Amino acid sequence: MKLPQLPQDKANHFIYGALIYLLASLILEPWPSIFIVMSLAFFKEFYDVQKRSDFGILDFIATTLGGLTILISQTIN
Repeated sequence: MKLPQLPQDKANHFIYGALIYLLASLILEPWPSIFIVMSLAFFKEFYDVQKRSDFGILDFIATTLGGLTILISQTIN
């Protein structure tokens, strides 16, 4: 059985979202940390609009999911 492949770009966004969340959570509480992840993801995509004229909603979601995955795993523990 062949598993579906995640595109490299989305995997990078996911990992960066997780790393940003981890760094922010060293200083802040969980919800402000996820807000930082989402804000940086939004501004990154807004910056991309200046270069290529489209907002990558899937990139924004992938980055946010990276942060949310760490938030949920920390909350469960």
